[in-house]
Amino acid sequence: MFKKWVTRFALTCAIGVSLIAGTGSAAFAADTWLILSDIDGHQVGAMQHVDDGDSFRVYDSLRDGHSVEGCLQTYTPRTGWVTLRCKNNDSGAGTYESFSYDVITGLIYRMRLCNALVPCATQGFNE
Repeated sequence: MFKKWVTRFALTCAIGVSLIAGTGSAAFAADTWLILSDIDGHQVGAMQHVDDGDSFRVYDSLRDGHSVEGCLQTYTPRTGWVTLRCKNNDSGAGTYESFSYDVITGLIYRMRLCNALVPCATQGFNE
């Protein structure tokens, strides 16, 4: 049990460091990933921001009969997090659904990924 938590912590730190390095400036722009896992560490779904073309992909990773919903949100000081666009992947495990949204430099964004079996996960990024 302890080994699983250490592995999760290391993975979370690695993702955080890569996010900070990838979003430092436009010259170092990179794709951003959000992984949704259950309590046992099994990947339920994933969401990817493909920086080249501002495309978002919502992956269903687990054959559990439940869809995965990925949303793009932006932060505004007056209202907090506002959902801009969502896509539900109910196509089955091993597939992805995609949508496009023009991400603007200078705004704060986050991806939110949800599944009926586990709590939602979020990952912040900027252009």
